[in-house]
Amino acid sequence: MSRISVVVCASQAEALDNIQNALIMLMGEVYDHIDEGHHPAPTYNDCAGWGDGLSWLVKSIGRVRDELREVLS
Repeated sequence: MSRISVVVCASQAEALDNIQNALIMLMGEVYDHIDEGHHPAPTYNDCAGWGDGLSWLVKSIGRVRDELREVLS
């Protein structure tokens, strides 16, 4: 793998790391909103759906990041 490819892959892995961290924080905010319990059931269900979707996205980003890092090893 060329040096430029290694630098690009490392940069992409770092960017994915930052995206994953931001999504984890957002997921925490969504679940905190659920726990407040000030809203009717549809809002709760919407938040739960968003939280589940964010969880899936975080895991997917983590897998791609890990695969990039494995290629770099």
